[in-house]
Amino acid sequence: MNIQNIAALGEQLQSLGFENAGYSLLKRICFKPVSFFLSHKVEKGKDQLSFNLFFEKESKQNVYVLMHYDAILQKEMPMPDATINGINTATLEKRMAEIDWKNAFDFDTTKQWSLDDKESWNNEQKIESVIEDLCELEKAEEGRAIAVSLKLKYWAGTPYQELFGNISPLKNKLEVSQHFYFSDRQAGISADEAYRFLQNRWLEKQMQAKRKKQSPITGRKYLKKNILHLEVDYYTRNV
Repeated sequence: MNIQNIAALGEQLQSLGFENAGYSLLKRICFKPVSFFLSHKVEKGKDQLSFNLFFEKESKQNVYVLMHYDAILQKEMPMPDATINGINTATLEKRMAEIDWKNAFDFDTTKQWSLDDKESWNNEQKIESVIEDLCELEKAEEGRAIAVSLKLKYWAGTPYQELFGNISPLKNKLEVSQHFYFSDRQAGISADEAYRFLQNRWLEKQMQAKRKKQSPITGRKYLKKNILHLEVDYYTRNV
């Protein structure tokens, strides 16, 4: 195992804003894959920022190289305090926040439970209650988007698709993403720089939606012109 290569990659990630990644690199590289992804998530206020970093092995030098990463900014949908079909959305969100959803969607871990000991299955009863309320919300047109938004917020990074399928239509409305490449001649775009770039992309996306309502043709021309200007200016300053 090329420990020096792992240490160098860890330092590179540290300089880009991805902290404490050395052990994650070690765990993946010990299996000697041809390539692999490393995931990293951070919270920016109420925003969720996810990174999928792609590494590839250079066989001749027996080293792994960071080739690129995808940065995904997920904006939080404003959650109204409303009662729909008898379900109060603020109360439901509070209950969802109290559940460890990563553990809830882990169907492989086993534990002892007893019918007579309610505490041993109390968490599952809470989950069932939440699912029932989400289903009630989805029966109403005004509650459907709220239910999906709550799933996106609390189920991100879990294998929820196994039970609930794809919820990407709303997800696409709440996300912006960008592909960033690396080369030997560039220091690379840091996590903070990627966040600022995606924030600008998000603002452009909102402007696009607003201008489409006013004038579809004018809106497309304005968006194309300003996105081009934004991206050229950004890369001129940072590359």
